[in-house]
Amino acid sequence: MGFDLLGARRRALRAARRIPEDAPRVDVEVRRGRHVQRFRQELLLDGPKWKITLQVLDARFKPVRVDEATTLRPGSLLIWFLRPGQPFEIGAFYHGRGAFQGYYINLIRPPRLQSPPWIIEDLYLDVWLPEGGDGVLLDEDELDGAVARGELSAEEAGEVHAVGARLLARSKRRGRPRWLPRSRPRWLPRSVGRSPAESVPELRLRRDAPGTFHAARISGRIIGCGLYLMAAVSATSAGFAAFTDAFLIAGPAQDAWRLTMLGEALVLAPLALGGWLPATRWPQPPLTDERSLFIATLAAGLAVLALSERTAWAGALLPVYATLGLFSLIFAVCRWRFDRQVPVFALAGVAMTLVALVLLVVT
Repeated sequence: MGFDLLGARRRALRAARRIPEDAPRVDVEVRRGRHVQRFRQELLLDGPKWKITLQVLDARFKPVRVDEATTLRPGSLLIWFLRPGQPFEIGAFYHGRGAFQGYYINLIRPPRLQSPPWIIEDLYLDVWLPEGGDGVLLDEDELDGAVARGELSAEEAGEVHAVGARLLARSKRRGRPRWLPRSRPRWLPRSVGRSPAESVPELRLRRDAPGTFHAARISGRIIGCGLYLMAAVSATSAGFAAFTDAFLIAGPAQDAWRLTMLGEALVLAPLALGGWLPATRWPQPPLTDERSLFIATLAAGLAVLALSERTAWAGALLPVYATLGLFSLIFAVCRWRFDRQVPVFALAGVAMTLVALVLLVVT
């Protein structure tokens, strides 16, 4: 299990490092007193609430030590999370070999993002949250030095230190056992899972093909809803079968069983479709696309035409074709809504499914 997880993280890092040639990029200028650094980063998400960028340190980067166990070197991967109007930015740091190293929080003035380059004024103090260790404040001496040089007022330095202390306090595990799986920190956007590097393909998909992204997410949540509902109904039915006569005779027990299943569906459906249940919480890479769905519906339609005894197969095939048609319709609507493109394959898939359903029902 641990080996598989490590392999998945390494594959995620390799995928993240392969930055597409036509990927959107943004220039970032970091000012720390008189020292100015300029970086060009891949822009993964440019939303009103969060800006997410990807930075892969090249061979020209000079190694920088974060703490005794962590050093940034060429090949390291950094994912930056910037929230407009907030006095900090968050970096998820990964070693060149693929290991997650920790979260680095820069205390900054609210960034200027109106036009490139983005201007970020570093206020010296940083919060370092190493993986598997306790968080610490970094560069407190540099903050004091900035006050002594007149670059910051004592009042602003005090505010910076208060923000750093507050962020450090919020990061504490508060008695959480270290053997439990690491969850997504609450101060990261919901579009990022437990491992930000594993979310890079999803962020690129959302950026480059929002129609496919949203269609895949909706389809995945519908599938998740069906699985949760199947498990809930199975457990409920087993309980009623063991302790009541609901499946033997019609009566109050059978009515209670049906009402319980209806209640489970009414509770689980909005939770699953809203992404609140664990299996539906994070966006996932697409399970399919409209072309694959079209091929599936075409094969389904040809199968219906080839069947001589359609009525004998109707009970089994109707749910399959209805599901294919529903997912094709979701892709058609999302591609039209978000990509502003005519979804030819998705619409053809819907039409083919309708033909198959009519043949099954009428003949």
